[in-house]
Amino acid sequence: MFSVVIPLYNKEISIYNTISSVLSQTIQNFELLVVNDSSTDGSREVVAGIKDKRISIIDKVNGGVSSARNAGIKAAKYEYIALLDGDDFWEPDFLEVIHELIKEYPDAGVYTTGYLCKYGGKTIHSLAVDEKGIIKNFFKTMLHYPVMHSSSVCIKKSAFINVGMFDERISFGEDYEMWNRLGRYSTIAASPLTKAWYNTDTENRAMAKIPVPEKHWTYYINTDKIDSKEMKLYYKRYIRRQVLYYILKGEYKWAWQLFHKYRHFAGFPSYLLVYQYREVKSIPHLAINLGRRLFKMN
Repeated sequence: MFSVVIPLYNKEISIYNTISSVLSQTIQNFELLVVNDSSTDGSREVVAGIKDKRISIIDKVNGGVSSARNAGIKAAKYEYIALLDGDDFWEPDFLEVIHELIKEYPDAGVYTTGYLCKYGGKTIHSLAVDEKGIIKNFFKTMLHYPVMHSSSVCIKKSAFINVGMFDERISFGEDYEMWNRLGRYSTIAASPLTKAWYNTDTENRAMAKIPVPEKHWTYYINTDKIDSKEMKLYYKRYIRRQVLYYILKGEYKWAWQLFHKYRHFAGFPSYLLVYQYREVKSIPHLAINLGRRLFKMN
């Protein structure tokens, strides 16, 4: 049996469809834990109005998506914990595909399907491994495309015991930080079938906000524990991308903060050459060369 964990914060418009996608699964042996992170809209009332004995609502003081997922994981009765965000949804056979992976790779700690990204009513990306099996080099694979999403994974409870829970300091990219730990210390079995939908069209998207560095996962990279070329390239890429993101958004102080923290590790390339820092005069000039070397991995 599965424990399905859905963190909920102000998803009144989308949560009904999300829960319906769970209740419509071809595999019906599951519990559904909806963790209400102190929603201020009608989200909780929508969930309470769905009459199914498998649904439990866990109410908690607002603490962010990481703490909400952790509360659900701790309350889960079963070993296999499937995560689903409150505005995403599954194909009807998502759990069935996960179940087949579990039977074929019982020693794995993580199971994932491919997923599709929905934006503006259209499917803009389909991300999945090329073939079913164990991901042998997680960081090398992730350099090409992210093969895991917070709505496409099922994780053994024992894997959380091994690597720890979601980092509650992080509210942006907390899933990436978790996947990185799982990629190092757990075996990941993946299916090329796309059975989850990442829906960017809904309300209250966390990714629409600009996070301070201390809330973003790249701030907590321990460069002393990087032990492979692929891992180094992976972390360098995402640090550089976040610095550039801050610059493009005009958050120069935050760009400098992250740049300075990883200046010896990331080897920032030419897109940081001539962009004048305008807000805090004591900080040196930053620069970008748009369109050049954003994903260069030297």
